[in-house]
Amino acid sequence: MAAKSNYRLILFLMLVVAVTLVSFTLRNIRFASSADEGYYFRYASFIAQKGLSGFGALFENYLENQQFWLYPNPLRVGFITLSAIWFKVAGASFMNLAYLSLIFYAFFLFASYCFSRKYLGEKLALPFVILLASSPIQLAMSRRALMDSAVNLFSSLSIWLFWGFLKKRGWLKLTIFIAVYSFSILVKETIILLTVPFLILLLIERFVYKNKVSVKYFLAVLLLPPFIALSVYALLGCLPFVFDTVRIILSSPQANSYAISFGSGPWYRYLIDYMLLSPWVVILATGFIFYFFLNKENNELVVYFAVIFVSSFILFDFFTKNLRYVMILDMPLRLFSLLMLNIIANKFFGRAAAGMVLILTITLAFFDCLNFYHLFVQSSIYDPMSFFLFRAQHLIPFK
Repeated sequence: MAAKSNYRLILFLMLVVAVTLVSFTLRNIRFASSADEGYYFRYASFIAQKGLSGFGALFENYLENQQFWLYPNPLRVGFITLSAIWFKVAGASFMNLAYLSLIFYAFFLFASYCFSRKYLGEKLALPFVILLASSPIQLAMSRRALMDSAVNLFSSLSIWLFWGFLKKRGWLKLTIFIAVYSFSILVKETIILLTVPFLILLLIERFVYKNKVSVKYFLAVLLLPPFIALSVYALLGCLPFVFDTVRIILSSPQANSYAISFGSGPWYRYLIDYMLLSPWVVILATGFIFYFFLNKENNELVVYFAVIFVSSFILFDFFTKNLRYVMILDMPLRLFSLLMLNIIANKFFGRAAAGMVLILTITLAFFDCLNFYHLFVQSSIYDPMSFFLFRAQHLIPFK
């Protein structure tokens, strides 16, 4: 009992330290008022003034102005509403929108600890959260006036809740998952792509693990979240604009010179970019994947996150390649790297394995924090894309 209290005290102190350190880096930040940050700020400010009835006008304005089509769309009513509420509480400013990202980051870490403690155990939950807290991409997005920390929080909640549903199926757990997942789609429309791995996991549950899975569950996961999202758009009076907006989203990258120049590339580009952010995490995660499948181990949680990782990796390959769009990959990568550390520690350190895992995790976290500071604070990278990461690491010529 005392050990658990110590772990939770360390977690609390770690959250305070992480949030405080990120806050200090906000003092000299420059917000991109003419890019995505500016659009999110204007959307939130407009809804804070007009209320929910203003979404119709927001959509009309977006559709009528072609220059807006290259920037964030108003389908993200979940995030815009949360931002508008926050503006009502704290005031409308870029800095306050950045602080909202920091709040989402803190909630993400707390939720990750709660779920990982339940499914991984107390001894692995703390180092797992340390790895997440020190992730350069998590830290970078926690200080920007962007939606990515919110997307990461709600997509992660959806993933953990679906795992909980698979382990103990029932309509209450399914209802909670559907509610959170539906709201996640309203936070960012591309989260609907998670439906693909969720359906694959139901198929694995039915045909690989030979567990009875009702057809109703398949239909609920496939149909209810988009139906609920469309119902919300209808209630807000913007359903007539939704399908035109979707059409623009699908076609706009082809006319976006910035996306074509900096966001294209081969399928393995995400791995290269993650290597530049967290080389040891990627190396350890890759080692664990090979170890797991070569040894033919049967760990359902690992299979679950492997399906999430591979499916997301493949699906997001069809979009502009920007690491902040695929923060969903960060959690599986860090989980696999932690499990690799645990295997190494148990093999070489015996009874001292738990302590060694914590020491190694803190060491990895230290180097990740240095990378974050160099790339996103000193080099002021806004979009974590290959060109900017290579330039900051002096791997390509630059002026």
